[in-house]
Amino acid sequence: MLNKFLISLGIWVLRLISLLPMPLTRALGTVMGLIAYALMSKRRHIGMVNLNLCFPEKSLAEKQRILRQHFAELFIIGLDYGLLFGASKFRMRRLIKYRGFANFEKYYKQRPIVLLAPHFIGLDIGGNRTTMDISGYTMFSEQRNQYLSERVKQARTRFMIHNGGEIFSRKDGLRTIVKKMKQNKLPFYYLPDQDMDEKSSVYVPFFAHPNCATLDTLPKILKLADAVVIPMATYREGNQYVIEFGPAWENYPSGDVHADVAFMNRQIEAMIIKHPSQYLWIHKRFKTQPNLPRGQLYESC
Repeated sequence: MLNKFLISLGIWVLRLISLLPMPLTRALGTVMGLIAYALMSKRRHIGMVNLNLCFPEKSLAEKQRILRQHFAELFIIGLDYGLLFGASKFRMRRLIKYRGFANFEKYYKQRPIVLLAPHFIGLDIGGNRTTMDISGYTMFSEQRNQYLSERVKQARTRFMIHNGGEIFSRKDGLRTIVKKMKQNKLPFYYLPDQDMDEKSSVYVPFFAHPNCATLDTLPKILKLADAVVIPMATYREGNQYVIEFGPAWENYPSGDVHADVAFMNRQIEAMIIKHPSQYLWIHKRFKTQPNLPRGQLYESC
């Protein structure tokens, strides 16, 4: 009962904060992020290991600047998460804009689409905004707290339930989603850049690091569903968010899984370079490594 109260209180506070003008939440989030950068040594270490592996050519000062800004972005965007739980359609449309939407419209309801959405901090805000205009499917990871899971799921689906969209548990797997994509020619909002384990991944480069365990799922989904892939990223730009839709990838997949996954990572890199501090650097992207115990790379660096 106490947990439910605290979770409800936290969501209520986030909703109130999200009503503040964005310049104010930017200032508040920046201060909170810089404090967190100073105090959260473990997460700071993970972020620096990732940046060292990806950008060995950058100076220490450059990488520290990216990481400090990353912590600030985490809190700036985190303070805006109240938008998911209660902002009106009018406010969502005013604060969150589309860029390159014609790239998506060209295929929408004509062919199944995989919206490739890497782990930028604002991905939930962008995903929630698109469900106002787009019917489609996504996956949901259950939280440890069942009540929190219910509230987060309710927030993510509050627009999509009115336009035929559905959300599926990761436990259900991809088979049902692929079937529905083929039947209804609707898009699937897919997060590709996760280190699950060695069994379901191939080792391909990610920036300068040669061995990034990367899921080989994307080319398989595209082949099974006869789908096209359109990259999608949500960036915070000043006092608004921009959801950027890239052009559909041509001649993809090629049939060479290793080459296809490597190509995917290069495309994700190009998306990151536009706003490097907004990619989620403080998760263990290189946790799985050949000939090393899982996670050891973050202990030995």
